[in-house]
Amino acid sequence: MITATVRAAARPPRWYWVASWLALLWMLSGAAAFVMDALTDEAALAQMTAAQRELYEARPQWLFAVYGLAIVSGLAGTVGLLLRKAWAGRALAVSLAAVVIQFGYTVFGLRAIERVGASQALSLPVVVFLAGAVVLIVALKAKKSGWIAG
Repeated sequence: MITATVRAAARPPRWYWVASWLALLWMLSGAAAFVMDALTDEAALAQMTAAQRELYEARPQWLFAVYGLAIVSGLAGTVGLLLRKAWAGRALAVSLAAVVIQFGYTVFGLRAIERVGASQALSLPVVVFLAGAVVLIVALKAKKSGWIAG
């Protein structure tokens, strides 16, 4: 009787599953954006404004690697949420840290606001950071509540 109660208490609520699947879709859209970014060719560059192209071309290779780390660790973390693994939170924390480094360097190091304007330079970073923070909070709540383990 007690075992059944403990198991029921550790079962995640429905919103956890909805949030986890939405997070996976979000991370997959980020992976698609990463692939499109990696496959950017001269034709795509020609579609950019001069300021956007300058910003794109000023980006160092290590920053692209940090972008990849954000995507891979975010995907791993959301899969971990779906598998109910405690390491999901660590993977999502790595992803969020990579997002901060990536966009922090883009905005401040590459002077994105000066090059393309505040709305274009800040809108995507703010949305990506907030989404990553929410997913990390879900993972931390799930661990604290005993919904994920191992």
